Amino acid sequence: MTASDDPALAEVLCGRLTGLSAPGRWSVAAVAVAGERTGWWFSDATSSSAFHIGSVTKTVTALTLAVASLGGRVALDDRLDAYLVAAAGTRVRLVDLATHTSGYPKLPRELVVRSLRSPRDPYSCITDRSVDRALARCTRRHPGVGGKYVYSNFGYGVLGRALAVASRDSFFDLARAEVLEPLGLRETTQDFDPGPDRVAGHDASRRVVPDWHNAALAGCGCLWSTIGDVHRYLVANLHPDRTPIAGALRLVHTPRVAAGPRLEVGLGWHISATERGAVHWHNGGTSGFGSFVGFDPVAQVGVAVLMSRAHADDLDRVAMRVLADLDVRGDHSGRLAP
Repeated sequence: MTASDDPALAEVLCGRLTGLSAPGRWSVAAVAVAGERTGWWFSDATSSSAFHIGSVTKTVTALTLAVASLGGRVALDDRLDAYLVAAAGTRVRLVDLATHTSGYPKLPRELVVRSLRSPRDPYSCITDRSVDRALARCTRRHPGVGGKYVYSNFGYGVLGRALAVASRDSFFDLARAEVLEPLGLRETTQDFDPGPDRVAGHDASRRVVPDWHNAALAGCGCLWSTIGDVHRYLVANLHPDRTPIAGALRLVHTPRVAAGPRLEVGLGWHISATERGAVHWHNGGTSGFGSFVGFDPVAQVGVAVLMSRAHADDLDRVAMRVLADLDVRGDHSGRLAP
């Protein structure tokens, strides 16, 4: 840990996360924020170790949409077929994709079948052409907006494609220009751009597994990042007014759709009602990595955990307990009791 670490926050992380670690087997990196204080905890990792963050990518995709909408380049209510020919005739809007209310499945059956060609890197078999065919079929099956929350990797991949078409750029280059660079996230990369500090992923049996690659549906989970960059992202979400994209950050935080008991969804973020207040969060998982980012904007506390082991529910539970620890032990300024 560095000299700038807060010992009380580091102690909270250590107490909760030690059970997730396996020194010499997989890596864990975590950061906690309370007000102006920051604490770190690492197991076989450093602040520059790179992890696949999986579906946490969706929050970046949604933020890219928010920036573009506030800039007048797209509108949340724009229909998808304004950008993608394969969706011709749909009434699905960009905002429906961003809130998982498009009616599209998690992944269309034909893409599931295609992904089985390479079970160790399933999204690598999905091509632009196969996405277009699947989108055309989904449009015929779901021409309107169901309004019901159904979590959809496919929907977010399609959203990323629509934003890329609107900008005449690749999804990653767009996200980098609109979100990553303005927030100073220079260590966040896409899955096809290997970096020297990437750690190896492990499955639930603790075996090293290949990394996933997702070119055709990049908006749903293509990003790798470091806990240093995720910390910067966490702070930006806790303090939007300190960033150059404050309006977009506030826009993605706004609850829009009921997603279950005591659960709503904004643009990208899930928002859970807890005894202490609303917690914004998203997790991510591949066959070799698990991630969690969550924060309470009122209590001004947040936590992020990156792990080079397949995601399991214990990661989410432990991360939520860290948030509870930070909130219960402190006040809304983030001060922790000794």
